[in-house]
Amino acid sequence: MRFTIFKRLTFGYLAILMLMLFLVVFVSVKLNQLSRLTRAASSIDGQMVRLTERLSNNMYSMVSFEKKYIISKDNDFYRHFLQIKKDFNKDINELGLLITRSDKTESKVYHIAGSGKKEQFFNIQKLANKYFSIFGEEITNIKTGREYPVKEYEIKKEQIIADLDDDFKYIMWAAKSDRDEKIKISSEISDNVFKTAIFAAGLSIFFGILISFFNTRSINRSIVLLQKKTKDIAIGKFEKTPDIASPPEIRDLANDFNIMCDRLKELDEMKEDFISHVSHELRTPLTAIREASRLLIDGTFEADHENRTALLTIVSDECERLIESVNRILDLSRMEAKMTEYHLDRADLIHIIRKCLLKLAPIAQQKKIKLEFTPPPHLPETWIDVEMIDRLLENLLGNALKYTDKKGSVTVKVSFKNTGGKFIEVSVSDTGCGIQKKNLDNIFDKFKRIESGKNTARGTGLGLSIAKHIVTAHGGKIWVDSTPGKGSTFFFTLPVG
Repeated sequence: MRFTIFKRLTFGYLAILMLMLFLVVFVSVKLNQLSRLTRAASSIDGQMVRLTERLSNNMYSMVSFEKKYIISKDNDFYRHFLQIKKDFNKDINELGLLITRSDKTESKVYHIAGSGKKEQFFNIQKLANKYFSIFGEEITNIKTGREYPVKEYEIKKEQIIADLDDDFKYIMWAAKSDRDEKIKISSEISDNVFKTAIFAAGLSIFFGILISFFNTRSINRSIVLLQKKTKDIAIGKFEKTPDIASPPEIRDLANDFNIMCDRLKELDEMKEDFISHVSHELRTPLTAIREASRLLIDGTFEADHENRTALLTIVSDECERLIESVNRILDLSRMEAKMTEYHLDRADLIHIIRKCLLKLAPIAQQKKIKLEFTPPPHLPETWIDVEMIDRLLENLLGNALKYTDKKGSVTVKVSFKNTGGKFIEVSVSDTGCGIQKKNLDNIFDKFKRIESGKNTARGTGLGLSIAKHIVTAHGGKIWVDSTPGKGSTFFFTLPVG
């Protein structure tokens, strides 16, 4: 497994992210628990304390009105008693609901052991009903005028009131204890959250520094070496970068750097080829023009009209040769700069090929080369720049004729393809010397000439590069298959649409 910088950073920061995610989940859970504890302490335990205090006060108020009624037999006291009893019973029911909620949540959610509030509440209900029953019996005896043991009833009621007071105090104590326990747990949760957050933050910082340190150390030396090699390239030293121990990206960068060095070497050689090309392509015709002009100026062939005309013809031909060489360079420069204008029209490619073959037929006849072309029965028209395609065909056919021996053959084939899109495929095959395999990859580069090892006219080295630009501008492709000593076949495609 290639442990790239991206993977190092990804795994490292993923670990930090997981740590932070754990922290977020942990803090969220704890804060939610803290919120529920606080809410429970306030809404359940606090309400329970306040409700129990109110029940205790109402109980003593009922006792007071009950005693006043027994002494005075005044129904107003009894009505006050009944009103307080109604509030008392209502508070008793509400207290029961709070105790039920408290028992359900404390042991499961807050991990607080039950404190027996429910048993005390049932005892309060039992005692309250017993108290109301005894007082009810007293009311009945008073209203019917029957004698009853007042002192005995009084003792029973006092005992019940005392037991109720103890139960109320116990519930208040238990609620306050639960509230204090929840506050204590809340404090512990807050401390744990704070400590965990500090630990996670420290661990994240540590991992961040560690990842940055190792990544920086692993690439720094490589970057420095590449920087030094860049300076060497700037002064014209195109030496390859040696193998360096570094992450895969840096190694790939070093390999690309070496490819760039090779390419720069090729460009440097291309520059030399260009200078050689210019010196050859321009110097020879210029020398011929200069010498012919000097002879004409000196009047060497003043009386010889035929030789004088021959010299003027040489000057004219060499001027055309110069113009053609310069035009090729300018055309390629415009194509590379995307400044060439293409005028597309629907045209018959068969007609263009025949016209080009007719144009080059004299060269083929002179070398006794057989030109073969059998067009398909039907070929759809396509949108092309007729002049540019003619130039492309002339270039490919001209090269084929140039590098084919006498009595050889040059074959042109055209076919319509409908696989992966509609397009026309054209091939130009020759029986010439072929192209070495090492030259196939760069045969379409500018200033690259096909070296046949035979005495053939040297070209400008721009024709195939221009051909590639023309085909690419039409949305097609161009390539070559060749076997040294047996010939070459150049293919190009043009989309039909």
